[in-house]
Order: sequence, then structure tokens, then C-alpha cells
Amino acid sequence: MQLAIILCSILIVQYLLSFIQIKQYKRNIDKIIRDYKGEDGYFMFSGMERGKFKPGAIAILVVDSNYIIHECHMLKGMSVLTKFKPLDQYKGRHVGEIVSDVNDVIPEKGKSKLPAYSKALLQAGENALLTISKNKVSMGV
Repeated sequence: MQLAIILCSILIVQYLLSFIQIKQYKRNIDKIIRDYKGEDGYFMFSGMERGKFKPGAIAILVVDSNYIIHECHMLKGMSVLTKFKPLDQYKGRHVGEIVSDVNDVIPEKGKSKLPAYSKALLQAGENALLTISKNKVSMGV
């Protein structure tokens, strides 16, 4: 009986912490969307890497139709108290530079040895390159 109560308590705490994390994620995404609302030619991309027993990461990129990064935010860590932090070193750079930089540091054993934040950034960058190029091809630009 006590074990059932403990397990139920753990599930409730996990639910509450997940709810807090999702609410914070939504608040950050809404702020980024508000900043670019009504402006054409901007796209938002994200990449996520989950860690079971190691820190995970979420990367958010705002990229224009010329593949230039206007905003980059990163959430990395294991705690629900972790917040998105802007990464100003990527502003104004071509998204292909990020993909190239991350690919240059891939160890011999492949992507599995990259830190979670690098994997998330790589995923967001690759999503940006593929989506914008498909969009340009379909528009005939």
C-alpha cells in the first residue's frame, strides 16, 4: 500500500514538473513569434536532443530566407528550472556555418559522442537548410 502511494506521488510530481517545463517552453516560443509577427521571410526552426541520464537540449533558430540567423536560443540541462538563453555568437551568421562547424567537430565515433546542445543545434540548422531550400525551389526562386 505504501509503495503504491509513493509511486503515485512520484507520478504526480513528474506531471507537475513537466507541466511547468511545457508552460515555460510555450512562453519562450510565443515571445519569439511575437517579435516577428507580421514580418515576411522569417522562419523558426528547432532541434531537440533528449538525454535519459544526461542533460538534454533544445535549440531554436530564427532564420531569414537568405539563410541568415537572426536569433538563436538554447535550453540545455536536466532541470525543469533551466531557461532558454540567447546565443549571440550565431546572430548574423549563415546557418550553413553552424552545420559545418558542428560537423567539423564530430568525433570518429560519429554523432553519438556529440554533446546534446551540439546535436540540437545541428538538427535545427539542417531543418532550416532543407526547409528554406525546398521553399525556394517550390516558389521558383
